[in-house]
Amino acid sequence: MLLRRVIQHVREQNWTAISIDFLIVVIGVFVGIQVANWNEERLEDQRARDFLVRLSGDLEQELASIDQRLAYVNRSIQFGEKALAWAEDGTLADGSAWQTVLAFFQASRILPYSPVDITYQEMRSAGELGLVRDTQLRAALTEYYVSGILPRADYILRLNPEYRSHVRGLTPHRVARHISSECFRIVDIRTATTTECAAPIDEEAATAVLRRYAEAPGLIVELRYWMDSAYLMTGILAQLRTACVDLKQRIDVELDAA
Repeated sequence: MLLRRVIQHVREQNWTAISIDFLIVVIGVFVGIQVANWNEERLEDQRARDFLVRLSGDLEQELASIDQRLAYVNRSIQFGEKALAWAEDGTLADGSAWQTVLAFFQASRILPYSPVDITYQEMRSAGELGLVRDTQLRAALTEYYVSGILPRADYILRLNPEYRSHVRGLTPHRVARHISSECFRIVDIRTATTTECAAPIDEEAATAVLRRYAEAPGLIVELRYWMDSAYLMTGILAQLRTACVDLKQRIDVELDAA
């Protein structure tokens, strides 16, 4: 209809009407482009918000994971200290050879750390980190997931110490199975190593196991190294927790402001 009217105005050489028609076309195109841009911006804002919500959820899970591992590693350290007290000073754990054997075995418990970073990796792979328009927040995400303490300390957070396989190889199978089935509960990782259990062997047999530990080349050295690494791990996890809390707070502030 508009085209027909323009043609008619040209035939009539009605330049005023032609100018008005041209202006209508320009305004229509401009408005159409603006509406499309506004709609695209609105969709991007919604996608950005969805990503931020997911990132906040990931970090909440991350905090729970860090707390679990801190508690878990600290329990391994407590057992390791009891084992070292006997190895270095001859002090039995709770005055019992069996409790000392238990300490040696339970000190080998590990819980390697894996970051909850699905959303960040998805954004990075899709090239959509730019959806986070706050450059400081985007830099904070990169610092946490790519260049911060987490990637730098990944080797220690995933450590599988030689002590673990060595002490378990020295422990009689019947004793090891008893500890795993009766003295350890996987249902709640944070309290798994605190489960009370009856001794499967008498004190004389437990003393024989301790002699085997003491005479094993390198075992005590490996235990010392593992304890030093475990203390380092708890320090790293504590720093990581602080960084995780800070990043989650920044994301939540951004969500509240949106």
